[in-house]
Amino acid sequence: MTKEIYDLAIIGAGVMGLSAAFIAASNRPRDRLVIFERDIVGAGASRFAPGIQINICRNERERQLINHSSKFWQGIYPHGLWPVGRDCDVFWLTRNPKELARLSSVGGTTPSTSSALKQRLSSLPHFFVPSDTAVELDRGSYSPVDRIVQDLAQRLKAAGVSLYERTSIERIRQGSSNILLQTLDNREHLARRAVLAIGPWLPDSPLVAHLTDTPRLRVKKVVALHLAARPTPKCPMIGLFDDYAFLIPMIEEGYWLFSFTSQEWDVRADTDEMHVSSDDLTRATAILAKWFSCDVPAMASARVFCDCYSDDGVPFSRPANTVAGLQIIGGGAGNGFRFGPGCAEEAIRSLYSPYRGVVTTT
Repeated sequence: MTKEIYDLAIIGAGVMGLSAAFIAASNRPRDRLVIFERDIVGAGASRFAPGIQINICRNERERQLINHSSKFWQGIYPHGLWPVGRDCDVFWLTRNPKELARLSSVGGTTPSTSSALKQRLSSLPHFFVPSDTAVELDRGSYSPVDRIVQDLAQRLKAAGVSLYERTSIERIRQGSSNILLQTLDNREHLARRAVLAIGPWLPDSPLVAHLTDTPRLRVKKVVALHLAARPTPKCPMIGLFDDYAFLIPMIEEGYWLFSFTSQEWDVRADTDEMHVSSDDLTRATAILAKWFSCDVPAMASARVFCDCYSDDGVPFSRPANTVAGLQIIGGGAGNGFRFGPGCAEEAIRSLYSPYRGVVTTT
């Protein structure tokens, strides 16, 4: 057993865990913080997520998470100075503009036209907007999450936060005055507080026993196709609202990323067998065919990973039901970047009193 007692231990170095560490370190810079990661920083969903920010939410809970998370990211990357990526226009295409307006988190979008969109899509010359489709203009951003988590990790280490990669926490126990964290090689670490944020590994982990039966957790495959068309520097993002799919101009990578919803559930986070299935291709092709007058860009490659979903699809922050001072955050549901910092802030607020709010001076 190590003699050092940490003020806070974070288990999981994805975007949710590192957001929690960043918020805690900013609020209490003198505290001793440690992060444990079973693999390497950002090895899970954070490794592949495109990191899009859009102003759409289904309910008040999501609205609150968006607002808190947006403030967090703006504090770290003011004026859209992302490590990679950018703030950009978002053109929403929908046959139901009233529903789009209802779900907007910032007071609605601005009516636009298909010709205004077409002028900015020289890299997608055959993109077509049907006459019965509304075109709405909004603002958003995208920044690959793997670059963001690497940046957060470097900032945290520079601030004195300890980070142990390839260190799996297998057991969490209540001690007489502290939380005992046991690693795979039976070493124990002591912490006064802890946050568990292991993403898609949570449902199959023995650590899930610390979470109540609700929310119910499932792991779903996530697929995005890389289209062989090179975006130009000022390309907007395109939101296909009725299918909840996106065309994202990954300018640095040199392709358009087509993000859509796969329907393959209950996959295992550790498997290397996930791939783009024939069902995925059929679904993707059907969506894209609605928007191209002829030749849909070919698929150059793809990214396939998984994420953890709660039963209502909204990320959560919950106290453990077995260990005092342990908060569990998760259920990224493909939105860990958009909602994760909000969940992380809730966890830190619950663990610390008094709490001064989001501070991003680390």
